Amino acid sequence: MDIKKAIAKEFEIIKKEVDLKKIPGACFAIITDKEIAYSCYGKKSLLPEEIDLSGDTLYDIASLSKVVSTSTMIAKLIEEDLLGFETKASSILEDFKYDDLTILDLLVHRSGYPADDKNYKLCKDANELWNFIINLPTTYEKGSRVEYSCFNYIILGKIIEKLKGNMEDYANEVLFEKLGTDNIMYNPSKKGRKGDCAPTEATEARGIICGEVHDGKAYILGGVSGNAGVFANIEAISLFVKMFLNNGTLNGIKILKKETMDLFKKAYTSGLNESRTMGGWYYADNNTSAGKNISKSCLYHTGFAGTSIYIDFERNCGLVLLTNAIHPNRDTNISQIRKEFHEQVLDIIDNN
Repeated sequence: MDIKKAIAKEFEIIKKEVDLKKIPGACFAIITDKEIAYSCYGKKSLLPEEIDLSGDTLYDIASLSKVVSTSTMIAKLIEEDLLGFETKASSILEDFKYDDLTILDLLVHRSGYPADDKNYKLCKDANELWNFIINLPTTYEKGSRVEYSCFNYIILGKIIEKLKGNMEDYANEVLFEKLGTDNIMYNPSKKGRKGDCAPTEATEARGIICGEVHDGKAYILGGVSGNAGVFANIEAISLFVKMFLNNGTLNGIKILKKETMDLFKKAYTSGLNESRTMGGWYYADNNTSAGKNISKSCLYHTGFAGTSIYIDFERNCGLVLLTNAIHPNRDTNISQIRKEFHEQVLDIIDNN
């Protein structure tokens, strides 16, 4: 693979979208088990002022938090024999009323929980939101289909808290610190890093959101949640992908065992409407914005703010796209941009 040609193609695609004012800017990368190449183009912010972005820019990675942070923590808890795929959520959370829901049901979004319920916005604090979630009625028979839901991962976050006390501390211990960078975190504003962040949406209720999680549920939960809340720059996410391509090891440090990594390399929703694996990743699912050139062994996930990760075990490469596409509003068709991005870059990889 000619990694320089691939990154040049990425730059060409992103430059077009930025110059057409479809997105403010983006950082993007191609990763192999040995190399990382990344670049940036465009603006970090448009409002309240235009600021150029750089590789140091921290993005709200939104639902990529599920696959980067939460699923890594769950994988470590499995390694520590503190839970397994068939562990019942109610065996850990005493107030959880659905006795038959397992860790795997939550991980692959086959739990019965609805995609969303906007009444969560009436909750004033974390306790009210948790009571709202545990009393939500399920909307389909568990295991009968895949219904992507942030509620599943908020519950997984609660399980992590119950077993480890503090989810942020555990994320630092098992992943963030081991990546060897200080550019991945929750709540960057509280850590004096707001100025490094790309803003997201301009809202009536919160103004221009910057340095705080955009997701409403994670915001009520204080910015640390199983479904969202992580901020990172392009290097940090690229290091995470490199670790996946090296069977859980990065720079000689074992973050996940090889046998744990194998859990991510099969689908657990066979015969259902979506192909999902450990951590909620799409697994070799042809009906996503990753496009038509994906391999038969690959992971893909997106984040609402405009982020995405693609990891290809056949080609031995990964693609990362970080953009604040919802800044200053949600008008952009980010799905189409993602599709073009992945299809064209994978085509370049296949032909060089």
